[in-house]
Amino acid sequence: MTRSVAIFLLAALALPAQDRYAKLMRDILIFDAHIDTPRYFLDEGYRLRDEHKYYELDIPRMRKGKLGAVMFGIYAQPQDFPPERWLPRSLEVIDALHTEVAANAKDMEFAYTAADVERIHKQGKLAAMASLEGGHLIGDSLGVLRAFHRLGIRYMTLAHFASNSFADSMTGEKLHTGLSKFGKELVGEMNRIGMIVDVSHISDKAVLDAVEFSRSPVIASHSSSLAMAPIVRNMPDNVIAAIGKRGGVICINFHAGYLDKAAYSVYFKNRPARDAEIKAITAKTPIDWDAVRAVQKKYFEKMPKVSYTELLKHIDHIAKTAGVDAVGLGSDFDGISGMAPVGMEDVSKYPVLVKGLIDMGYSDADIRKIMGQNLLRVLRQNEEVAKQK
Repeated sequence: MTRSVAIFLLAALALPAQDRYAKLMRDILIFDAHIDTPRYFLDEGYRLRDEHKYYELDIPRMRKGKLGAVMFGIYAQPQDFPPERWLPRSLEVIDALHTEVAANAKDMEFAYTAADVERIHKQGKLAAMASLEGGHLIGDSLGVLRAFHRLGIRYMTLAHFASNSFADSMTGEKLHTGLSKFGKELVGEMNRIGMIVDVSHISDKAVLDAVEFSRSPVIASHSSSLAMAPIVRNMPDNVIAAIGKRGGVICINFHAGYLDKAAYSVYFKNRPARDAEIKAITAKTPIDWDAVRAVQKKYFEKMPKVSYTELLKHIDHIAKTAGVDAVGLGSDFDGISGMAPVGMEDVSKYPVLVKGLIDMGYSDADIRKIMGQNLLRVLRQNEEVAKQK
């Protein structure tokens, strides 16, 4: 075979994949279950209309990446704020999100339902949704939970980095051996109002309890695979399978340290020094956010480089463990201190995952599920269960 013939045949074989990719990208719904940008609106005056060289989401980069919908995270980390600030801080951040969405009405709209997401996406805009990260934020009040739902919160993570009245955290003190009695009551109320139960951050036993007691499918909004990267924040296969068996979705976290054990080991070793340097900066007013980002970058550069292909491996492993209907995206962008994998640095890069999944042999239908339809399905199923009362 001549060299020219070989090149022609290779090019001919490549055409179907290129055609598939172009067709998918024309209308695919890319739905990210967890992005933490809203606190920057409040603390730093960060504006989505401008393209930035720092952080991971703005409208210009969103357009490049064909991002269609986002569950924005609303949180006040229990270790960073005193309890009396948890609720006010959360309300301030969700107010900042609503204000920023309204200021960019040509490009985005707040969504409250699965139907809203589909309508807004068809209009070529971003469907912005809101989530609450940590049950501590409702102050042990189901009334506050319902008030947050009226403000647009469509899932809540049962615990964050510390255990609370509802659930044991994966990284906190074991208070309940899973979900408490109050936690099971919370799950029932979330089902009743149509708020998705999020099991990221909570202990493996708490996840299994939530799956058992929930009448609606749950999600892990930003969790990766323990089998692929054995670290404390990742999920074991039996838990992943249990979530998938009940129709839930595990949305992969893009944190480089959660994708690769060697990277996590360096991150974990250096984290106390990094956090101490950041604390010294944030103790002064006004806070020098450029200096904070410089510290984060300095310590990230000490970590081994992790390719976006590791992210694809986590997706593939969970699809093989629990089925392709059980996989989604939960990048944790703007919550991972810039520690994104090479090739997946911000929201402009989602198309590399579509290309990667094509190359791995996934069908168009399965790619659409992974990139967004699975999460949309769970949102719709939670709405349907709530209607049953």
